[in-house]
Amino acid sequence: MTFWWMWDPAGTAPVRRFRSEESLARSAPAAQVVRSTDFTCPSQRRRATAVRSDFLRVTGDPVHVALVRQRLWTLLVALRRAQPLRDALATAVPRPGRAALVAEPSRELAELDRRFDQFAAALRVLVADPTPEQLRHTAALD
Repeated sequence: MTFWWMWDPAGTAPVRRFRSEESLARSAPAAQVVRSTDFTCPSQRRRATAVRSDFLRVTGDPVHVALVRQRLWTLLVALRRAQPLRDALATAVPRPGRAALVAEPSRELAELDRRFDQFAAALRVLVADPTPEQLRHTAALD
């Protein structure tokens, strides 16, 4: 498995010297960096890794690239926060009366997955067809 990480675009990296960028990322607080190791579920790690690797190939207007980076950061943090809920729902034993308790979190996860997949698809198109219009479209996704 390849280790990767992404800094919060709104944050600043520490000024202290580190042996490598990887050691810097490993020592950073969870609020400032998303790491591949944050995703314990292999399928979620694959999703996050694929989107991040597509983002690394994005070029163009720095303002729009920064907007795409911010959107990617937001979605990766949301995906990481949803991990415990996904695990709990996957291991929950179906019981009568529990359907209502599971329905709302399941809808929220489905909405997160829809937004994540929409962004991932737009990013794949942007990598395949790196036009300024496609970059603007991807940056404008909400």
